[in-house]
Amino acid sequence: MVNWIERQLERLRAVDPVVIDRVIALIFTVLGIASVFAQDIREDGVLVDGFRAPSVLACITVVIVCAPVAFRRRAPLAALVVSSIGILIHIAIGWPEGALPLAVLFLTYTVAAWCPLRTAFAGLGVLTVTVLLLGLTDSPGLDTVGALAVLAQFTAVWAIGVALRSRRMATDSRVREAEERAEAERQGAARVLAEERLRIAQELHDVMAHSMSVIAVQAGLGVHVLDDRPEQARAALEAISTTSRATLAELRQLLGVLRDSNGARSDVPAHVLADLPQLVEDVRVAGVPVTLHVEGDAECIHAGIELSAFRVVQEALTNVIKHAGDPTRVDVTVRHLPGAVAVEVVDDGRGLAARSGNKRQGDAPADGSGHGLIGMRERVELWGGELSVGPAPGGGYRVKALLPYGDQQ
Repeated sequence: MVNWIERQLERLRAVDPVVIDRVIALIFTVLGIASVFAQDIREDGVLVDGFRAPSVLACITVVIVCAPVAFRRRAPLAALVVSSIGILIHIAIGWPEGALPLAVLFLTYTVAAWCPLRTAFAGLGVLTVTVLLLGLTDSPGLDTVGALAVLAQFTAVWAIGVALRSRRMATDSRVREAEERAEAERQGAARVLAEERLRIAQELHDVMAHSMSVIAVQAGLGVHVLDDRPEQARAALEAISTTSRATLAELRQLLGVLRDSNGARSDVPAHVLADLPQLVEDVRVAGVPVTLHVEGDAECIHAGIELSAFRVVQEALTNVIKHAGDPTRVDVTVRHLPGAVAVEVVDDGRGLAARSGNKRQGDAPADGSGHGLIGMRERVELWGGELSVGPAPGGGYRVKALLPYGDQQ
């Protein structure tokens, strides 16, 4: 039985509300006409208790009272005003009211339950004026006491409607807040996922771009000197082997963070500034004359900042291998400043003009719009630092990053 009632209610909710209101208005109209004409209390053609016999014109006033129910959702206050005028005319003429007050009562509830509070008070004012005017007539049962009793009944229904509207608004507000919190949580989860994917993409780019650049340079060198200088070709192959093994180890480290068998993060440490000598040595083996300079004493730096600084140097050296041509000097400088660390990579290669003029397909743009430079900028800005890239004085190219860590320890 309960399930059957729920199904019927679902079907009722699926019906157009305007159609439902029209049906209700028709029911009130039929009930009103039947109740007005059903009061058979005549004596010699005149109704007792001060009522007059209803005529065909009474049907018109009944329609005026009941028909506004059909548009109560679109104009609740206007519907109540029209219905009140109709019942005022009907009772003032002296016809029995029958069930007509029920239609006015229904519209009173509608105004109170679905209109703003100011409009609801206006509806209550309309009712008060109507009842007071009826109290001035000689209608039976509408003397001062009767009018006040009727007004109290309508006011009680009005108050119930206002209370239900307040409760509904509070419920809707809680539902909206819950939906907003759920949406904020979904957006937060999506943002975290996007940031993690960006971090993974940056790590993969930094690892693969540097390693593949070294391998490409050594492979080209090996092919070029294979016949004339086999020893140098052997050294190039050994450099390719060393770089590829290091790259595989770093990829395993990254994959271990993403997919540990026990669901825990990998214990393999991330790169720090202490790994820069090995990076510089690998690049030097690849044929690039790199020199590392460290200034100042290293303090306790945040691991994430050390990794970002390492990646900035790695990407800058990758760009030197890819774009600088044959530099005679590449200086990598690490400065430990109070509350910050600065890294700088300067080369005397072909410089900005040559990079933009001789750019091959797949090379990063010289203005810093390539993926590698974008990744460097994102890493630096993540910690509130500053990155500057551009031509160095006297030729070549310079990449400089300042990473503060005073609030990160």
